[in-house]
Amino acid sequence: MVLRVNPELTEEKADPERLPEAGTLEQYVDYARAAAEAGVHELFIDFGQSPLGPDERADMAGRFVEGVRAG
Repeated sequence: MVLRVNPELTEEKADPERLPEAGTLEQYVDYARAAAEAGVHELFIDFGQSPLGPDERADMAGRFVEGVRAG
């Protein structure tokens, strides 16, 4: 199954039913952890559609990776 969405990052926690369409960075970290625990081998989350600049995107990507690894 392939699910393709451009995630909408929100500042406030989104309703869990909206994932993976929208959520906070922390919700996406939890989503990635849950997917790994369920046996998903590949998960692509493209935050490139966000209105952030390159430095902010790099920072966000780093925080995402650190969050997933910390779990």
